[in-house]
Amino acid sequence: MESPAEITDRWRYLRDLLIEQLSRFERGVLHIHSNDEDVSADAIAKLKQNILDFDTLISRSEARDG
Repeated sequence: MESPAEITDRWRYLRDLLIEQLSRFERGVLHIHSNDEDVSADAIAKLKQNILDFDTLISRSEARDG
């Protein structure tokens, strides 16, 4: 099992990847289509919320363990 520090490090790496994807969506470089419909706006909103949610979980964990 990973330590809390390893989980935090992994999250920071994944977070950076997600933020890069968001940037690509927002610049119009990347689009997501489902059934011929551009769902990029929904994907951006969901990614932003997921990042905030997980940031909150990490912060709570660090506060509890720290």
